[in-house]
Amino acid sequence: MVALLQGISGNLFLLASGESTPYSLLNYSIAFLAYIRESVGPVALPFLIASAFACLFCPLTPRWRRLLVDIMFALVGLRLLTLFGILNLMIFFPPSDRILLFSQLLIFLPCLLLVWGWLYWRFDSYSVAVGRGRIFSSSTSGDKIPSPVDYFIASFTSLLTNTLDNFDGTTRVARVLIYIHGIMTWDIMALALSRAIALASA
Repeated sequence: MVALLQGISGNLFLLASGESTPYSLLNYSIAFLAYIRESVGPVALPFLIASAFACLFCPLTPRWRRLLVDIMFALVGLRLLTLFGILNLMIFFPPSDRILLFSQLLIFLPCLLLVWGWLYWRFDSYSVAVGRGRIFSSSTSGDKIPSPVDYFIASFTSLLTNTLDNFDGTTRVARVLIYIHGIMTWDIMALALSRAIALASA
């Protein structure tokens, strides 16, 4: 689902990347990112499909299944960072692309939140696996140990509040992750709001 949302959002970027802006450096940056996406995407997609098929239908050990899932989400995370940079660059695009960019932002937002939910869960699981205990605590359920759903609930809660009131980091790394997540989420929401205002006033 995340890969599908990223693919749609990235394809909208390719539709708009042919436009030019008054800034030469911006034009070159967008052209470079479009080239990277067209070159790397066709290579990463078959791997993602094959890995997903192997995890669902092949008798893998938990260790190998976890490794494949981590690699898949690492690739998805890299694409997410690339698209995040692209969306911030595309605020300089001409007014004719406002609808296209607004649609891209709306599609990208749930993708961002899903990836961050997975990051919270994976960092917490890894900390437990190496014997350091959990680095996140959640009060969204009565249990002291957060369930996998709680991490995604915490991620999507960032749309409604500027702090994750029901989700706390118990270590410096955890608190930094929550802070970065908040910056990225509010950045995308601010971009979407600016595009919505531009569309309403056009």
